[in-house]
Amino acid sequence: MSAAGFVTAYLLHSRSYQDDRLLLDLLVQGQGRQRAVARRPGKKQQGRARWPEFTPLTLQLVGHGELKQVRAIEETQLALPLQGTYLFAAMYLNELICRVFPSDSHSENLFDSYQQSLAQLGAAQLEQAGQSQLEWVLRQFEFALLQDLGVPLDPYYDRDGQPIEAATCYRYEQGFVASLQGWLGRDILSLSDAAWPTETRRLAKQLCRQLLAPWVGTKPLQSRQLFLATSSNQSAAAAVEQKESS
Repeated sequence: MSAAGFVTAYLLHSRSYQDDRLLLDLLVQGQGRQRAVARRPGKKQQGRARWPEFTPLTLQLVGHGELKQVRAIEETQLALPLQGTYLFAAMYLNELICRVFPSDSHSENLFDSYQQSLAQLGAAQLEQAGQSQLEWVLRQFEFALLQDLGVPLDPYYDRDGQPIEAATCYRYEQGFVASLQGWLGRDILSLSDAAWPTETRRLAKQLCRQLLAPWVGTKPLQSRQLFLATSSNQSAAAAVEQKESS
């Protein structure tokens, strides 16, 4: 934090705190997740009741405890105009951070990973990218989040430091361990590629879900349900359209 307490941050979540105040969950550049109390936007802020998500904010944070006070807040650019599954994917990132990353925990890299993921979602929306690209963006962020949580994840070497063998099966126990059943080494090695075949996408999803489970818990993530429901509806609509055109 600068001497004057000014930081750049993304708003992850906000809720009513007092009559004229909001409790904010923030992702602060170079710091990590931070909670703060702010006044609701005034009449000059286009009549909004809350501050926007998915856009960097400049804030002045004061206070020495876990719960900071926002003395000033300003938008530095327009919010990313995400819609549909792309919006729900971004909401998932926000909800996931709030669920698994402790408040007032330090992280040098999480802000940059999050910002990059938002940019990738925006690009995917412009390109009308499909489900596979969206899943790749989400998994890459989950891998980055797991690193910040201290979970070792190396697609090239097993837990004992031996190279992953393409034809060998592995399970994950604080690192990849050779097993009679599990994920094929060739799919694990493909995790570092820019494009994933179907089996690698399935592996990445299963692996992230397994590793994040201790932090996520049993309560469903609302954004994940929205994302899955929208994706299913779009897939069904595409199938009908293809059938009608054939």
